[in-house]
Amino acid sequence: MDEFSASARMNQYEKGVHAPDFKTVKALAKVLDVPTAFLFCEEDELAVQITQYRDNL
Repeated sequence: MDEFSASARMNQYEKGVHAPDFKTVKALAKVLDVPTAFLFCEEDELAVQITQYRDNL
């Protein structure tokens, strides 16, 4: 992601104006050190379970 536009793009993703493509989601997950599925969770409890599962592998 281009540093010049990264902040604006992330803001658009957070607001739900635009959605990142899957390649970007995978890159974000890698940077955030979370499983890709974590970023698609609508329930916090499920997100926690996903990270716990990954940590137990």
